[in-house]
Amino acid sequence: MNLKITILISSLAISMQSLAINVGDVTSIIEAKQSLIAKEIENPSETARFVGLKVQRLSSPMEGGEIIPMESAAEILSTPSGLVLPGTAKDIFKIIYQGPADDQERYYRLSWLDAPVGSSEDSTAPKTAQASAVAQINTILVVAPRKQKFDYTYKDGQVTNTGNVSFRIVAAGACKDVTKDIDGKGCRERYYVMPNKSLTLKYTQTADPKTNIGIWHDSEYINVPR
Repeated sequence: MNLKITILISSLAISMQSLAINVGDVTSIIEAKQSLIAKEIENPSETARFVGLKVQRLSSPMEGGEIIPMESAAEILSTPSGLVLPGTAKDIFKIIYQGPADDQERYYRLSWLDAPVGSSEDSTAPKTAQASAVAQINTILVVAPRKQKFDYTYKDGQVTNTGNVSFRIVAAGACKDVTKDIDGKGCRERYYVMPNKSLTLKYTQTADPKTNIGIWHDSEYINVPR
């Protein structure tokens, strides 16, 4: 699944100083045998920040995905829902899935609010001061089906996900375009492939027997035979 998702920063100012927190990977996955993930949040700045988390369910993690209702209020829980993170400190948010144990993959937007201590509640502060300090960082959470079917096909550099659970395809080998081989180590590429989607590897020489193509699924590496 090539999510083509980048961290979206929604702020009324573009000052990089407002982007204090580090929320880790853009895409997180709760695998079929898991019920939660732990996200480490880091505040590299010297000042305390308030970090809040809002979770929304999406129809798709791809561009154009829409917000859809959750099946219950307890489908996704976060502990804590917000905290004050001192300067140069780290802490953990645990995100827990309690939704249906069926054969459907689910997608969520994790919206992280990053604000100076006091900005989230101080309605008397000047609007210009709040605008220069408050940011929102959006990441994606994928919840694998509790009843999963992993399957795929491969032909001539194209991988098709014929199961019901997303996986990551990785390839490393000689470059199709030699000008792309900047460091002499060949080309490397990786993508997520959603259920019922196909992806064609773009940069590696897939016909070269020395090229390695594999799939990461449930924290296991699977070699793709050719």
